[in-house]
Amino acid sequence: MCGSKSVARLVRPARNFRFILQLGKLLDVNAKHRLALLWPIVMLWASLSSGQGDTFRVDHTVDVETATHLFHVTTELKNVRQPQLDLALPAWTPGWYTIENYAKNILRMKFTDGEGRPLVYRLVRKQTWRLETNGVRNVKVEFDYLANVLALNQAKIAADYAFFTGTQLFLEPVGHRNSPSTVRLKVPAGWQIVSALKETGDPMVFTAPDYDTLVDSPTEMGHFDVTHFQVAGKSHSFVSTPAGAFSQDKRERLAPLLARIVEAERAVFNDLPYDKYIYFYFFAAAESNASGGLEHNNSHVVIGRSLDNPQPEALVGVAAHEFFHLWNVKRLRPAEMFPYDYSREQESPLLWVSEGFTSYYSALSVFRAGLDSKEDFLRSVGRAIAGVEQNPARSYVSPAGASTSTWLCYDTPCAFQISYYTQGQNLAALLDLSIRRDSGGAHNLDDLMRTLYNDSFKRGRGFSAKDLESAASRLAGRDYGKFFSRYVTGTEVPPYDEIFGYAGYGLEKSPNRFPSLGVAFSASEGGLVATALAPDGEGSRAGMAIGDVLVKIDDVIVRDAGSGLTNLLQGKVGQTVKLSIRRDGTERVIESNVGVFELTNYRLVELTNPSTQQVRLREEWLKTMPR
Repeated sequence: MCGSKSVARLVRPARNFRFILQLGKLLDVNAKHRLALLWPIVMLWASLSSGQGDTFRVDHTVDVETATHLFHVTTELKNVRQPQLDLALPAWTPGWYTIENYAKNILRMKFTDGEGRPLVYRLVRKQTWRLETNGVRNVKVEFDYLANVLALNQAKIAADYAFFTGTQLFLEPVGHRNSPSTVRLKVPAGWQIVSALKETGDPMVFTAPDYDTLVDSPTEMGHFDVTHFQVAGKSHSFVSTPAGAFSQDKRERLAPLLARIVEAERAVFNDLPYDKYIYFYFFAAAESNASGGLEHNNSHVVIGRSLDNPQPEALVGVAAHEFFHLWNVKRLRPAEMFPYDYSREQESPLLWVSEGFTSYYSALSVFRAGLDSKEDFLRSVGRAIAGVEQNPARSYVSPAGASTSTWLCYDTPCAFQISYYTQGQNLAALLDLSIRRDSGGAHNLDDLMRTLYNDSFKRGRGFSAKDLESAASRLAGRDYGKFFSRYVTGTEVPPYDEIFGYAGYGLEKSPNRFPSLGVAFSASEGGLVATALAPDGEGSRAGMAIGDVLVKIDDVIVRDAGSGLTNLLQGKVGQTVKLSIRRDGTERVIESNVGVFELTNYRLVELTNPSTQQVRLREEWLKTMPR
């Protein structure tokens, strides 16, 4: 095949050359000067002809093997023109800030040339292979990939479906990040395919214009339910797995709710930067700590424990959060992560913007879309304040610091941490109101987001902390340096009453006391997993350890880490209860006292006799979009 292509490249220019000479005769050019006159045209035509098919490109084939839970991946690299070529598999998936080292799942990797001869290679980093390619134009790589974990940043092959994101399967040809690629899928008979990659005329083949798009595009194959809907003339697809877990009636009720969110968030940026968008929802328990939601280039994935009777309205909040990431972090990205380095941790002090602002806008967008009440939105603002001010770490860890250290404890607990999600959500509300007040109502946080988007992403770069501060100062009409040094890189308590007073609100605090074991739990299959213990708490004194699974309290099964646990302990403060726990596969019973956890509620309340200016700012802040 390679030889026939070479012959074709030689034949075509010869035929073109004869055609040009004939053209010269038709133009009555003197034979002596004919070739000299037409030679530049001949050389241009020949170079264009010989250049066809010479562009470096990558073609992948992914074969699903359900019996072994293996993807068989074949990668063909064509038109290689260098003595050495590095091929690297990502170590992490953007948006989920943990190193996963996907190369650990590779089996039976081999490298050959276009004729099937083995190539010399060596491992130069833990998941980077250096091939000796001097004189070799085509390279073929084959390997198996073990896909046995359903999680946001993992790949999974089950009996009736398979799922992956490109970071797990596709090698980066270092130095060729902007080269196009194709992906051909081979699946069991009767399986559907939904991919965030671009479709072609062949339903089994998809394309990506560059490596970043390739690895940021989830693909699912198998049996699942799909509902399509249109927004602004663009295709949207809601994919629910397993089939039947979310009924057609519910999917049809959910589609217009999602459409409202799209419209509300699109209005912030005046842009909808995709041709299609896909919602991948798995109504099943994640098989690692990577559960919840994860954003991608033109899609997002949600994996959570199975619900008895999930309702469409319960999915709106997470959808609003992940969809807003379409702009904020996928495109409007901190400079430290622009471009992505898939081989290492990329620390940034700006994730409080990427995640915290997204949390603020998810609540605000649901309200703007008319899917939540004003009271619901204000409660979300109050909860964010409480989440910051009730955490002792807030006096030690700034939002910028919490952002930078996210790689330490993104999906595992640290001894002393605070969420930059909550810190950023809190700061977003304060900045929104401050910019509105300082600019006399001319600007707001929407303008700040749009300015950063246009000035950084649309100019091919990430934004820095200085870019953010400068843009906020410019829109507000005054220097915001002290705001950022005190509340972003510093740990001072913001003047809540003053800033919320701009909109005619005050901050009301009310203490609450809850029964507690001094243990933080998260729900899991078969009970509640202990994720953190107060050093002097009741659970620690009783002998509980992180990783223990709480199964029962006084012979009553425990399923809910929130109100369910509180209700079981209600009225038992100061008493002793029996805890059935499972540790290392063995169940045991220990006794623990029930203590008290004091919590302060924060609530925004309207001030009496607000000024005209306060009322006007409040109305603009809490404006909804037309139905």
